[in-house]
Amino acid sequence: YSLRKLKTGTASVAVALTVLGAGFANQTEVKADKNNPVSVSNEAKLHDEIAELLEKNGEYLDKIEELEAKEKSSE
Repeated sequence: YSLRKLKTGTASVAVALTVLGAGFANQTEVKADKNNPVSVSNEAKLHDEIAELLEKNGEYLDKIEELEAKEKSSE
């Protein structure tokens, strides 16, 4: 389609929306307020804490299964 096939008002609105839309799209960049990098030692510490918590979680799940099995056998 070309702008000649459209009515004059429709074409001018289409051109205006294109220009304004392109200008608005350029203004929507997102940037972080602050740059807070995580140090490697801190990351390793968090990894170790997560591993410990996962291990404890597994232990608690095992205890829950044992208690449920005891409850079933006592019924």
